[in-house]
Amino acid sequence: MSKKTCFMIFIASLVIILTSYVLNFLTVTREVGRMFAQMQNIYIALSAVIIALILAKTKQYWLLMLGIAVIAAAVVQVLILGGALMTVALLYKVIAFLVYAYLVILVRYML
Repeated sequence: MSKKTCFMIFIASLVIILTSYVLNFLTVTREVGRMFAQMQNIYIALSAVIIALILAKTKQYWLLMLGIAVIAAAVVQVLILGGALMTVALLYKVIAFLVYAYLVILVRYML
């Protein structure tokens, strides 16, 4: 992903999220709140940041991160939290993992 594309995605997502909160568009705000709740999980945060830093310069970065995010979310859900593999809970963990990976790349481009 180029630097320009990374910043355009950041600006677009920020505008959509802020507009939905200002207009009280519950469909977006509810899902953003659930995703932020999953981002507070320390296991997801640490694993995402560490793996994103290790794999930051690989060629197939996003494909690797997607695969690792699914595996990490399943491991956290089953082994650490002790719950069943529910699709919705797993999806929010995968998205939170990918958001951390994206933020690592964004910070890397900013420095």
